[in-house]
Amino acid sequence: MAYSVSNNRQVTNTTSSESSTGVGFFAGTYKGFSTLAGVKSNQLYDIDIIKQDLINHFYTRKGERVMNPEFGSIIWDMLYEPLDESNKEEIYEDCKRIVSNDPRVEIANMSVNEFESGLRIEIGINVLPYNKTATLLLNFERETL
Repeated sequence: MAYSVSNNRQVTNTTSSESSTGVGFFAGTYKGFSTLAGVKSNQLYDIDIIKQDLINHFYTRKGERVMNPEFGSIIWDMLYEPLDESNKEEIYEDCKRIVSNDPRVEIANMSVNEFESGLRIEIGINVLPYNKTATLLLNFERETL
């Protein structure tokens, strides 16, 4: 069974004996692996794997991924900059870009706050295949010696 998503959000579900096309997203089970999931099982499903995919994207520094220099976030480069309105707007735009790269989610709300050792970003997302909301709390800490 294969699933493909086109730019107009039309999903084609193809099996060896039948073919059907529907509008929207595949509401089946997303399955993936994580080294952080725990001792018993390293598998993640559905909303958990979608959130982990976004977290991985945010915690990768832009330019760090081999053969894909546009992947990742600029937030790591913004940690030592003052959190004024222009820098905050750059962080917002970067977060919007990362979340819009994943067709399974859309941003509901977002806040950027500074704390004593870095930045804390809270992003509310709507998980479209399941029509549920989730919150990502991302802490970016400055390195201290």
